[in-house]
Amino acid sequence: MSYKILILEDNRLLLHTLEDFLSDHECECTLCECGKEALQKCYQEKFDLYLLDVKVADINGFELLKELRGANDMTPTIFVTSLSDQESVAKGFLTGGDDYIKKPFDLQELLFRIKAILSRSKELVDTKITINEHYYINLSRKRLYYCDAELDINLKDFELLSLLVRNRGKVVTKEMIKETLWSSGEDINEGSIRVYINNLKKIFGKESILNIRSIGYRFEA
Repeated sequence: MSYKILILEDNRLLLHTLEDFLSDHECECTLCECGKEALQKCYQEKFDLYLLDVKVADINGFELLKELRGANDMTPTIFVTSLSDQESVAKGFLTGGDDYIKKPFDLQELLFRIKAILSRSKELVDTKITINEHYYINLSRKRLYYCDAELDINLKDFELLSLLVRNRGKVVTKEMIKETLWSSGEDINEGSIRVYINNLKKIFGKESILNIRSIGYRFEA
């Protein structure tokens, strides 16, 4: 099974060394050199693990993960940083990190830690929710499947689908959608909700999601 990993690291040599090494071990890597770029990628795409440096431009690794955890993004995270003092290590875990590796480090040890975290994550929260005889979602990996084949949908579409499916037959209000899809630091665009709803209707059919005027939506697929 291939895993998608976002790597935030401003040292280009180390960044590409990590990419080459992890790519050889069935990992698909997305590379970022600054915090803002990483944050944008995290909001746009689905990842199985974040590998974060701390001392980077725009938004440091600690603040980045704090922002993501505040948006209910529980993606497993490993800090890889030169900050080795006890206060920094404590901060890394308190902001929601799952592991903390001090530079310099051994690549093989990093791989062992990544596999251990992904294995624990899969055992604890690998939740499959069946939508119908053909479709199901995997909450831990944030994936939609059709007859065991993964479908390509963006992260916002998935988060909305997950919310609707978990509340199947009930009205999901627009406020609930806003709280799920956007963090406090993001601009909320109600027009975007209609776009995401229409994206899901293209998959499940026009009658799959009922519009409750001025209130929200109900999933009936």
